[in-house]
Amino acid sequence: MIRIGQAGIPLSCKGRTNKDGLRYTKEILDLNAMEIQFVRGLHAMEDEEAEFIRSYSQENDVEIHVHAPYYINLANDDEAALSYEKVLHSAKLADKMGAKTVVIHPGYYDDDEKKTLRTIVKNLKVLQKMMKKEGIEKVNLGIETMGKQKVFGSVEEIFEVCTKVKGVIPVIDLGHIHARCNGCLKEREDFERIFEIFKPLNLSHYLIHITGVLYENGNELYHIPIKKGDMPLMPFIDVILDNKYNVTLISESPLLEHDAVYIRLQVEKAIMKRTGKEEADYRDLSEIP
Repeated sequence: MIRIGQAGIPLSCKGRTNKDGLRYTKEILDLNAMEIQFVRGLHAMEDEEAEFIRSYSQENDVEIHVHAPYYINLANDDEAALSYEKVLHSAKLADKMGAKTVVIHPGYYDDDEKKTLRTIVKNLKVLQKMMKKEGIEKVNLGIETMGKQKVFGSVEEIFEVCTKVKGVIPVIDLGHIHARCNGCLKEREDFERIFEIFKPLNLSHYLIHITGVLYENGNELYHIPIKKGDMPLMPFIDVILDNKYNVTLISESPLLEHDAVYIRLQVEKAIMKRTGKEEADYRDLSEIP
């Protein structure tokens, strides 16, 4: 199944609460996923709002994910305590909302790459124990691929973490990968390689961030609209459809829902090309040969 949504409250939504954004995502945009953003810091949420998000998303088949605050550093033990607090707070809210994943940034290289990996693995295991103690058992920790050389988070590094910490899943950020490899995602084979790396994890679902990105010397500078970036979307969509991967595609473009709808239109265009029909529903892959 394909799910598509945006990271945060849609820009065109007049209401500025997550409740408003969720309803707008389903009822106006006809999308079926949303990543709720706590990226700027610890976020207060009333129980009533969390319960609404849980019930509405379940009744209307909208998949919810949560992004924890940006500044998390699990690679440095001196900063780990504050990072635990941020992630655990996000996880508690995610659990109340019925979200599947808390997306986190792993941290900066503290020393050599192997030592950084060991420290992140250790601290993720601590976090999992803390979540279990709080009774949070249905929310996965998702560790994101990162787009700068000084930050831990290449595709290979994220894979290594996921092999060492059971229950931690990769969050595949295509824009970050594209920036980190200085624009290497161009052809179908480039996207296939990403899935091949993660194949040993036997994942039944992939959470994927999509945006255009401006980069220099293997470092992300900032996100840009998908059409203004140099990473083509269609080869990636072809890989998804040909393999019938179960994916959630989250637009992290500055245009948010506008690019989420653009992703949807491109997916439906690719489906119509395969089926020969004049209409397609991005959620229905049953007729694709």
